[in-house]
Amino acid sequence: MILTDSTPTVFCTRTHRLIDTIRLGETAQTALSRLEAYGPDLTILPFQEACERHEAAYKTEPMEISEAYWHEALNVLPPVAWHNTAAGESFKMSERTTGAVTAIYVRINARHFTLSDDIRTPHAECVSRVLQSKAYRDGPEADNAGLDEPTRR
Repeated sequence: MILTDSTPTVFCTRTHRLIDTIRLGETAQTALSRLEAYGPDLTILPFQEACERHEAAYKTEPMEISEAYWHEALNVLPPVAWHNTAAGESFKMSERTTGAVTAIYVRINARHFTLSDDIRTPHAECVSRVLQSKAYRDGPEADNAGLDEPTRR
């Protein structure tokens, strides 16, 4: 079977996972009955929409992290799209979380942040998102000194 953007896909609205596609000769109701063990949260969506919803569930807002955590992420795998401009520094984790979603790391002056989004998000947009975030506005840099893990605000 060849998947297209409009291929009918069984999607779980609770877990945000693509479960299966509707097989040739199968109706939507037959597919849902066949997969009822997954629970009542199944729906039929076009493949592209199912993928978009799945990825959206993994995207996060910026949160402040420690400098040590930033450097650990920078050195664990080769970075993707590493940029350093007057506005800030950013890089993306080469290993994706799911689909096109990956961890993105942004440094602005002495403050360090992470968020999850599309790996193709441009550097300037990553920096802008952090500058506009609640984590940047509300968190003084001293609050996170020495943290080993990201803090959620």
